[in-house]
Amino acid sequence: MRQFIPAVMLVACAATTAFAANERATFILTNGERATGAVVHHGGSDLNLIDNNLNLGLENGQEKSYAEDQVAVIDFAGGQPSATELQKIPASGQVLVLRNGETQAGSFVNLVHGDTLLWRNQSGQQQQYAIRDVARVYLNPQAARIAYNAPNTPAAVGTSGSEAAPPAQPGEVRVQANQAWTDSGIQVKKGDRVSFTASGQIAFGTSAGQTSGPDGNGSMHRPDYPVPVMPVGGLIGRVGNSAAFPIGSNTQAIVMPADGRLMLGVNDNELGDNSGYFSVTVRKQ
Repeated sequence: MRQFIPAVMLVACAATTAFAANERATFILTNGERATGAVVHHGGSDLNLIDNNLNLGLENGQEKSYAEDQVAVIDFAGGQPSATELQKIPASGQVLVLRNGETQAGSFVNLVHGDTLLWRNQSGQQQQYAIRDVARVYLNPQAARIAYNAPNTPAAVGTSGSEAAPPAQPGEVRVQANQAWTDSGIQVKKGDRVSFTASGQIAFGTSAGQTSGPDGNGSMHRPDYPVPVMPVGGLIGRVGNSAAFPIGSNTQAIVMPADGRLMLGVNDNELGDNSGYFSVTVRKQ
């Protein structure tokens, strides 16, 4: 026992020392929770994002993984973003904000070596940024606005992504077609009855005719969609990590299958070429 206790302490100290060399981040989750720790890395390429999970090294020397689609913001700077920054949060897509105030639309790739962020810009080029120069990465705009209590007035939205959108109405949730899941802001329990009123049109591709209303486009079904029985592009829901379920234009109450945060999305497994949003009103009965 006298030998075992120092050994345990030595392992814990070694883990803490290893984490200390890495930059730190706060993951702001889509359910509002926050987790802070070191940006760890593994494997020959020193990656942080592995198998769609982001990873943090906690103060106790242990690591914890977070599903990428459950992280709304990767925050390196801390504190409350400025009103100007919050106004620049896009309605669709992801955005990188540097500490000098510069913003760049594109997509998050990974965190490497514990000190570098990989980003793909809108031209498809991969860029590297020192984490110490990055303020925040917004992965899920709708959930980020809720987390920061920001006005739901995105800078640009619409099927084409180029037209200005009117301000969101009270109670309206905008379900972006190119986001895996949008946080409804509502916590439900198993057995709760929830009704939805959906409108709008999204594009699930860039070719002519690749558009869909809330019920989906009946021209395409695939077994690997989140809801295989529903056509492409339809409005779907999920509670926590439970199985996705169809919503569509149905206004009848749906019984919630589990306890957790109610998330909304579109029925597609390739979101990168999607655009537009559904406007959804959610009511608990």
